[in-house]
Parts: sequence; structure tokens; C-alpha cells
Amino acid sequence: MRKINRYVFSLLGVACFVLSACNDFLEQYPDSNTHTEVDSKEKIAQLLTAAYPEASYFRFLELRTDNVDDRSSKLPASRLNEAMFYWNDYHEEELDSPKLYWLDCYRGIAQANQALELLAAYPDKEDPQLQALYAEAFLVRAYLHFMVANIWAPPFADEETNKGLPGIPYVEKSEKNAWVSYPQENLQDTYRKIERDLSYGLAWVKDEYYQKKKYHFHKKAAYALAVRFFAYTGQWQKVIDYATYVLGSDVKKAILPYQEYKEKSVEEMVEGYASEDNPSNLLITTVESLWEENYKTDRYGLGSVSYEEVFQRFSSKSIRQIEGYFKAVHRLDRTRAYWPKFTHFQSADGLLNERRGQYTQNVLLTTEEVFLHRIEAYAMTGRADLAKDDLITFINQKHIADGIGSELSGTEIENVKPADRERIQPFYRPLTQEQAAILYYVSEVARQQFIHEGLRWFDLRRFNISVDRNRVGEAKKARYVLQPEDSRKTLSLPEGVTLINP
Repeated sequence: MRKINRYVFSLLGVACFVLSACNDFLEQYPDSNTHTEVDSKEKIAQLLTAAYPEASYFRFLELRTDNVDDRSSKLPASRLNEAMFYWNDYHEEELDSPKLYWLDCYRGIAQANQALELLAAYPDKEDPQLQALYAEAFLVRAYLHFMVANIWAPPFADEETNKGLPGIPYVEKSEKNAWVSYPQENLQDTYRKIERDLSYGLAWVKDEYYQKKKYHFHKKAAYALAVRFFAYTGQWQKVIDYATYVLGSDVKKAILPYQEYKEKSVEEMVEGYASEDNPSNLLITTVESLWEENYKTDRYGLGSVSYEEVFQRFSSKSIRQIEGYFKAVHRLDRTRAYWPKFTHFQSADGLLNERRGQYTQNVLLTTEEVFLHRIEAYAMTGRADLAKDDLITFINQKHIADGIGSELSGTEIENVKPADRERIQPFYRPLTQEQAAILYYVSEVARQQFIHEGLRWFDLRRFNISVDRNRVGEAKKARYVLQPEDSRKTLSLPEGVTLINP
């Protein structure tokens, strides 16, 4: 691996890259192209509202996973659709592209940094509202860097390994120059800074200053971010502690049961996915995206092969209860399936330009993810009984359909095949057979729960799971296999991000 001395990238492009979203879901925020003076806590709050992601990773990461296949050669495939499916580089700046998401993350980071600098001018650090703003700024900065690190940096490993791996540019001040060089950071430094910012945010986060709290890092959303961070870094007791707060004493009330959506129409399912009334949703954002259109119709997507693998499972002895879950999946035809999740709306620009001004909503953090990470943590701390109890609760709440199958008993874990257990190879291995079986089971349930949302890509990375794009009956091609520790699991830096050797 080549050594990296400095990251250099154009912050001018970042500063100018502000999406003018037209949405009724977020509080109004200031136009970033104007020179409004930010001179009050209320204006700082508006600045932070605009720091949340306005671009989406869902499309370009989902297409890289084993949740999709080649639906039909007769269907259209955009360059982005094909490049992501075959894990190729793609450097165009367009909706749902890696480059757009990178730019938007650093735009949001710049705004969070500006908010922190403005907050520093206030002398009364005991002001509860001031502390809440500090918390939100640190949490946004931690979240955006964490997402960049999990896409453009190698997967997290042990401390010594991380010291030898390249990190990402960790931006901690509001830059005013067009080009800025950043000294080399290793992955260990990157994660240390993310955890530091996360800790600051968790210490001061408050709920009472948000009218629409699910569009902000309120307390449960912040704790959900902590759960993901500590799960990815193997800090299991912290996962359990933060997850238990989020889920509360009655975990069944924290997640949306299968019965709530099994009979709903497509329109009702779409309306409920990103609803503030959905008890599962913890952090929601409105993004400029064409995913609502593309995930149904593109050549590479949830097709007959991936549909059967992810949802049907009629012959499975371990995850058989999911027989009922696939009924909520809709089909356009024999080759195209989709789970109705995404709405679509346009700005005024979108009425004239079908490639821009198109919006949807993404759910970024949920109680389901928190619940599944707690199961992992119980398994990894030697509490398999608690892990199984949680898994039974989750499956029976989410996946049982009337008259189909019996409820999960816990013995299904024992039926996980050795070949499936062996696919789970996290950095903290070796695992016992029971631990590997539980983690495999959790990862497969997560595939279904977060279909079309790109989260499967992070599991492929952190568990070192392989993916095979070769067709049955055709000659095997090595480039169509994503190996457990494949370098293609780390996206290449976007063009414009230059690496300078010493």
C-alpha cells in the first residue's frame, strides 16, 4: 500500500456546492449563497439544520452489494448503475454518485465547523441551548466523517493495523482558502477524532430545542450513532449501554411490527417509511436523489435471483420465518422487484430539469439497526442467551405472517450452515461457532430490513463477506468476485482529491 503524505482537495468546490432543497419537512434554513450574518443562536441552529446530508449514498452503495443482480440485458443501465454493480471507479458528479456524496459531506462538515467557531464567541458555556448547539455541531461533524471513513478508507481493524492504514481528511476548522493541504492521517487518528467528537456530542445532547426532532441529532438519534460507531469498532459494552437506552424497557414498542405494513398499499408503505410517526425512525433527511425512480427500473437491482436469496428462503432451516416477510415486496414484472420505501417530489428547478431538483427522503438511523447491533454485542460478550432472546423478539415482531411458519424458538441458530458461519470474518475474530452463527443470522436479517438503503455494504466490509457476480452456467471470471478483503471495498478518492507524495 502506497504511503500517503497529504490530502489536497478543493474546498472552493465544497463551499460552492450547496444544494438548494425545496422541502416542507425541515425547518427553513438560510440560503447558503447569500451573505446573511449569523449573529444569534437561532441563526446558528439554522446553519446546523443545513449541515445534514442533502445527497444520498443509498444508490451507489446498494448497487455494490449482494442485494442486487443483473435483472435483464434488455433493461437500461446507466454508467453509474453498471460501474457500481461491477465495483468500478466512477468520478462523475451527478445525483446519487460517490463524488456528489463526498462533496456534500464536506459541505456539511464546513457548516458544522462554522457553527462551532460562532458558538465559541458566546461566553456563557453553561447556557443549555448553547450546549445543545455544540452537541449537534459535534455530532454532525462526527457522523459525516464517520460515513466518509466507511466509504473511502479501509475497514476498521485492530489498533496497530489502523496505524498503518490511510485515514481521511479530518477537517476541524472553517477554511477560507480555495486549496488547503492536510497532513497525513492514519485510520487510527481518524477514528480517534470521530470518537472524540461523538463523546462531546453525547455529553451535551438535548431534545427540548427541536420542533421536528427526528430531523436532528436528538438524544436517541445521537445514541443510535454511538451504537453504530461502537459496533463497527468492537466496543461491545458501550453498544449494549447506548442501545438499551434507545430501545427502552419494552423493546417491542421500539420497532414497527410486520402486522403494521403487511396489508398496506404501495402508497401507504411509502408514506410510512420516512414518517416522523414511525417509531423506528430516529434520524431522517431530505436529499436530492433519483433513487426512487432508479431502484425499480434499472438493469442492475433487486431481481429474480437476489429476491429469492434475500426474501423467499422457502427451503431455509434457519431463517425460514421470513417466508412471510417477502409478501411486502412488490414486483413490476418477472425480473424486477422492490420494497416500497421512497417518495418523490420536485423543486421548481426539477420541473424543468429531470436530472436535478428531484428529491426523496432517506432514513439514516433506526431502532431496528440499534436492536440488531445489541444482539451482536450480547453474542460477542459471551451472553448468547440474551442475544437469542433479542433475536427471537425481533424476528417474531418483524417477520411472522398470519398462518405462515411458527415463531422463532432459538434452535434456528444451530441450523446455520458451516459455510455461512465461515463467511463472517470480522477484525476481532476468531469467533466461536455460536457467535459466528448469531452474527450471520443478524447480518441476513439486516439485509432484508435495510434493503435499498446501502447498509449492507458496510456489513460486507466489516464482516469481510465475499460477493460473486458470475452467472450460473457461464465461465467464471475472477474480476466478478469481490473477495473478503478486496481493495474494491474501499472506494477510490474522487477526482479533485489529490495525493501528494513526500
